[in-house]
Amino acid sequence: MPEIIVDVGRQMDGATFRLSPKTRLMLAARNLGKPFATSVFVTTDTKEAFERKHGSMLTHIVMMLTGLTEDQIAELGGFRFVAPAEREVLFESHAA
Repeated sequence: MPEIIVDVGRQMDGATFRLSPKTRLMLAARNLGKPFATSVFVTTDTKEAFERKHGSMLTHIVMMLTGLTEDQIAELGGFRFVAPAEREVLFESHAA
């Protein structure tokens, strides 16, 4: 099960991403990462344009929020994007 959980707040023009409180505590306890941002807002237009050219941006969002590399994220088991209000898993990426 992925240890990195990203809470997603969906809006009409995009979404806000932030680490779950449990994930922030876990990373702090392990002294891992130096986050670039506490939250990231991405408009729907930006997401679509980025993904047409570069593929999924979800790993990039996790790296910005955690300050971890892709390898470090994989070592923690991957990540999960969740809509907390609905308790709905939107996307899950497990380590290989």
